[in-house]
Amino acid sequence: MEAVDLYDKAWAGIRSGFEADRLAHAYVIVGAPRGRGLHFAEAFLKLLFCTAGEKPCNECVACRQMEAHQHVDTLWIEPQSKSRQILAEDVRGLIQRISQTSFEGGWKAGVILCADCLNPSSENALLKTLEEPPPRTILLLVTESPQSLLPTIISRCQKLVLAEKKSGAMDEVWGAPLMGILRELPPANGLGASRLASRLKELFDTVKAGIADAVDEDLDQTDETLDESKLKGILEARTNARLKEVQADVFREMLDWHRDVLMLASGIDSGGLVFPKELDVLAGQAQRQTQRSALYAIQVIEGMARRLDRNIPDLQIFDEAFRQLVRR
Repeated sequence: MEAVDLYDKAWAGIRSGFEADRLAHAYVIVGAPRGRGLHFAEAFLKLLFCTAGEKPCNECVACRQMEAHQHVDTLWIEPQSKSRQILAEDVRGLIQRISQTSFEGGWKAGVILCADCLNPSSENALLKTLEEPPPRTILLLVTESPQSLLPTIISRCQKLVLAEKKSGAMDEVWGAPLMGILRELPPANGLGASRLASRLKELFDTVKAGIADAVDEDLDQTDETLDESKLKGILEARTNARLKEVQADVFREMLDWHRDVLMLASGIDSGGLVFPKELDVLAGQAQRQTQRSALYAIQVIEGMARRLDRNIPDLQIFDEAFRQLVRR
């Protein structure tokens, strides 16, 4: 059974290239850096570094290290500065790392999340390595906006476009609870912030339980080649992968909501709203915001999404974020 059951066409191409030892040296993965794109990059690297016979197994030390972004021969970089750019010094550090001898004698990899945040100096620093890559090296550039990258970078990478969710209304499982949370923003006080944080945590817990049930039904429990522990590992890996996708979708909706508030707080015409049916609620929230505070709220939501990748309890992340949004 495959560790990745999503994006069949893209995954089949990677597996085929791996088995034939014909992988490209660099890939642009078009997908959400906090969802589909991130999951695919992790699965790609597990395939390269997995020590089991059936790769990727999701159970060996290397696979676990990839999930935690802690493998010694892999370096992850993403925007860290206040300007939300990937700086040239970060790219040079990545290049230096992958140019050195592998610690474990195999592949070396570099992953750039939100690659569209590379500034001109960063892109130029990356170009030479793309032109003359070190042996046994893979570079993965994950972005939802490949058009923002230099054409010379795109031309030196193989492009993998991951199938996105069909457009339409928000998922019926989490759409209504999320709208309930958004309509009550910003919280009036710390108690209100804690309540909203608990509701967001409950939303994701409900989604995860539903995903786990669906994945469990999909798994072939009668497959004699899989013991109970391996089935449990596959169930966990697939559930977490799909949960990341939902989390990315939820935070995308939250950002769209706050961008609508920013538009109204800035006096921009309401014709371009993502949530036009919620105009009255959005207008009420915008009246309590300045352009600066509305922009700050967007940064808070972005920070909340980024922190989910770290070893911090979800409820703590949500509570701290909503407290930052409390009305002043």
